[in-house]
Amino acid sequence: MVSADDRDGLLRTFSAFSEIGAKNGGLHRLAGTPEDGAARSLLTSSFRERGYTVARDVVGNLFGFVLPPDERPTILLGSHLDSQPDGGRFDGQTGVVIALWAARVLEPKIRSGELPFNLGVVNWTNEEGARFQPSVLGSSVFTGRIPVQTALGATDSRGATLGESLAEIDALGNDEVPLPAAYLEVHAEQGCILERESVDIGVVEGAWGALKLDVRVIGLQTHTGPPPMAERVDALYATALLITAVRDMGLGQPDGRLHTTVGSLRITPDSPNCTPSDVRSKVELRSDDPTILAASRTEFDVVLEEIGRVTGASLEVSAESLRETTRMWPEGPEILERAATGCQLSSRRMKTVAGHDALVMNTAVPSMLFFLPSVGGQTHNCREMTEDRDLVNGLSVMVKAVETLGEAFASSPDDDGNPDS
Repeated sequence: MVSADDRDGLLRTFSAFSEIGAKNGGLHRLAGTPEDGAARSLLTSSFRERGYTVARDVVGNLFGFVLPPDERPTILLGSHLDSQPDGGRFDGQTGVVIALWAARVLEPKIRSGELPFNLGVVNWTNEEGARFQPSVLGSSVFTGRIPVQTALGATDSRGATLGESLAEIDALGNDEVPLPAAYLEVHAEQGCILERESVDIGVVEGAWGALKLDVRVIGLQTHTGPPPMAERVDALYATALLITAVRDMGLGQPDGRLHTTVGSLRITPDSPNCTPSDVRSKVELRSDDPTILAASRTEFDVVLEEIGRVTGASLEVSAESLRETTRMWPEGPEILERAATGCQLSSRRMKTVAGHDALVMNTAVPSMLFFLPSVGGQTHNCREMTEDRDLVNGLSVMVKAVETLGEAFASSPDDDGNPDS
């Protein structure tokens, strides 16, 4: 358990970050905006106050290391500071603030050498994918999954690039930061399982897969007045049928194992006196079963064909990406369970439906992820809430998990300084 001073410090720090981009009790802090820059500045100041080594890489990932990087292995802790539009205070920010305070709590043991590794804290760039797509860009560049120029060239709805936006807030760097020996992240659950079951800690053992599709619907622009209804080829009407069909696909899957969404629309010409000629949307299909995802993708093609037949519009998938179902580092859940037990907290294993930087990091290094309860399961809106006691519990479990992981380093490191996996 952590001290009363650490508890109070954690909550004060969380409150300070929550003031940056505050809106309606939540946050509006998109990647590459001045608000993002202010949050990054506060984190940098927090690093420097403790004498940490600060580093920024080519995509703006921001790091603070307790000790200057050397031959010792590093455990990296963190999450992200960017938010959704009109989002909540607990998505991402929770992980960064708890990581920052876990480093403070463990700092004496790191500096004295009692723990045989270095400790780093990271804020990943553009995790949310709200302004720039795809999401988890920073961690994807860091692990080599996405080329840096592809990431920096991502554009928002107004044509600004991520690279330009990060440069404007002085977030870009050129520091080369190597992969850590292990990564640990805490996040709000963004669901209601922990609250309903009165469980303190969710130990993530795997992740649902997600199929993301860019869909273009092409119709015929015409006047909204004179043309007969039956002769119109309305791209937005076809898209409305698509939205309904996508929702029905999810509702029709037994046991709730398929989640479906149409989350974004771009309408051309977007005039009140013209029928839409071109509508672009982003569709998501998520499941914990690869077979269900594959079958849903096939069904989706049938849906597009049928809507085209009924409406006369042309429907096509212009781009798609698949995040496969994954399993976290096999030893991680046991370490987290031991940490929770050591803090006298209850835990249960679960899968994450949402994507997180920890899932990206898990493709490159041993990675762990655990959840804290979300009140009412609210997320991605201003009503998002995780209680103070749960934030403090998250700090306690993170500290204990790092100490437990340190035992693995001390007892059986492999040739690269990583714990055996």
